[in-house]
Amino acid sequence: MSGVLSILAAILAVSLLIIVHECGHFFAARAAGMRVERFSFGFGPVLLSFRRGETLFALSAIPIGGYVAVAGAGTAAEVDPADAGAYANKSAWRRFVFVLAGPVMNYLTAVLVAWFLLSSVGLGVADPASRVGELVPGMPAEAAGLRPGDRIDAVAGTRVETFEQLVAQIQARPGVPTTLDVVRGEGAGEARVQLQVTPKDERGVGRLGFGPAEVPFRTGALAAVPAAVRLTNANVAGQLRGFASIFSRKQRLDNLEGPIGIARHLVRGARAGIERFLKLVWTISVGLAVLNLLPFPALDGSRLLFLAYELVTRRRVNERVEGIIHTGGFFVFLALILAVSFGDVARLLR
Repeated sequence: MSGVLSILAAILAVSLLIIVHECGHFFAARAAGMRVERFSFGFGPVLLSFRRGETLFALSAIPIGGYVAVAGAGTAAEVDPADAGAYANKSAWRRFVFVLAGPVMNYLTAVLVAWFLLSSVGLGVADPASRVGELVPGMPAEAAGLRPGDRIDAVAGTRVETFEQLVAQIQARPGVPTTLDVVRGEGAGEARVQLQVTPKDERGVGRLGFGPAEVPFRTGALAAVPAAVRLTNANVAGQLRGFASIFSRKQRLDNLEGPIGIARHLVRGARAGIERFLKLVWTISVGLAVLNLLPFPALDGSRLLFLAYELVTRRRVNERVEGIIHTGGFFVFLALILAVSFGDVARLLR
């Protein structure tokens, strides 16, 4: 794709994934008998709108995401107890399903994207061999001259055969000048070279800045269904480990990528081809599902936690307290996004 088309594809992909999330809430609200007052595609000034039943559908000027406005989703005290379509007047389990439907929709979308890739162009899965995958710009691997596809046979004289063994050797040598025995190319064009590299010291752990290589995996349409579920679940588990490393402080905040970094990867993916682009869409869709299910204030996960308490105890949480928690969490979450975005900008400038 050209530069402009790549940017448009990235914007459209992110927007559609957010809309898919909101569609989950919308359909669950309708099924639960809640009155959906507005479904907005995008934000800002309304360009086009129409009403169907009780819902106003609006297309707005800023095409990033959207939202669903359900009657009575604010404070229950402000809701007419006789309003059968109000969110606050519905049973706890109906409200639980409504909140859960957004992340579930993102998960199902991820499974669908994985199925399409597996049954068509193929889905790249991690190569267990000690091969170099995508390089991180500005990291020692790139500076040392490593290339995607290189196979590393030994680290400082210690032979490695799997990517896990390679990572273990690199992590054990933070800040230590290291010789890599590299096999480059295949067949008649194969060449053996030695490269000198010094792993970056990140809190006592050596980092070179590359991921595993990928090998394409493709199967028939029927067999692709369980494979798509299995690989999506593995993606979920991987992202959960990633979030756990952040909270356990094993992952530094300035190493994370925010909206700007994600958009940059999507643009690069769009230029690289359909498989690379859709794999990123798959990963982002999983990420949206996982992120929203985290029990962090203002996210769906924390609302589910309060609703689970209500289901177990049959008592509603004090709405004023819950509102304060969600509002505070929103500002903390916004601050985190701004902090991560600052790192995105710094990487772009570098």
